[in-house]
Amino acid sequence: MRTTALLLVFAACAASCTRTNVVAPEPARLKVIATPANASVYVDGHYFGRATVLSEEPKALAPGPHLLTVQADDHFPHDMELELPPGLTTLTINLRPVPP
Repeated sequence: MRTTALLLVFAACAASCTRTNVVAPEPARLKVIATPANASVYVDGHYFGRATVLSEEPKALAPGPHLLTVQADDHFPHDMELELPPGLTTLTINLRPVPP
């Protein structure tokens, strides 16, 4: 009986100690405008989308550091490290063509 009472007190204490008014941080949103427009965008090594889509519909990410790679056929890839803040970030990237 005493163990049950202690568990009830502990559960009530734990429930009252939780935060109920915690606001989730605003996500980072990444908009990529690239030339050529059909370039593929990778974030942290994972396919993120085509630049044509990301220029119209930015995608959400966790704020913080990320590695971005933009690549297209017959062009040198572009790699960069980003520190994305909450809210919208727009990147304009012109890939250099590979010489013939």
